[in-house]
Amino acid sequence: MDEVLRMVELGVLGEDEPIELLDGELVVMSPQGTGHRLVVVELTERLRAVYSDKFHIAPQVPMLADGFSLPEPDVAVVRGRPRDYRDRFPTGPDMILVIEVSNTSQSADRAKAPLYARAGVAEYWRIDLPSRTLELHREPSDEGYAMVQVLAEGEDITVPGTSARWQIRDLLP
Repeated sequence: MDEVLRMVELGVLGEDEPIELLDGELVVMSPQGTGHRLVVVELTERLRAVYSDKFHIAPQVPMLADGFSLPEPDVAVVRGRPRDYRDRFPTGPDMILVIEVSNTSQSADRAKAPLYARAGVAEYWRIDLPSRTLELHREPSDEGYAMVQVLAEGEDITVPGTSARWQIRDLLP
């Protein structure tokens, strides 16, 4: 990972390049379409409205999953304030919720689930735009998430650590 961060520092890789370091490999990510963008922006606003000052919402910023992975979830709910991380990337235990929005990146986003679980991310949502579902992952362990459930657009979900309940259809474009 240090080599990749050094490449960014030297300008070999741009900070805005559509790549993520996953299990020691640089993975090219799909460009965002308008539906993906809309969901990320609206989720960011919705999450900011329900979380107190003990958390901040971090759209598309890196998290340190392990020594070989620096994924960039579409949206994350992170403990503390952004300045608490001025000298380091947030890690899995720092995050109570990580969300990936899948339009054409389903396989890459599914592959991140075990990585997020091993890192200790408490809850992972994968919003699948074509199937109009939300894949909910809870109870992380080194083997993956013990609880995985697919919710259809007519169902609802409780936002972790809050009393807020959202209908899946309201999270879709």
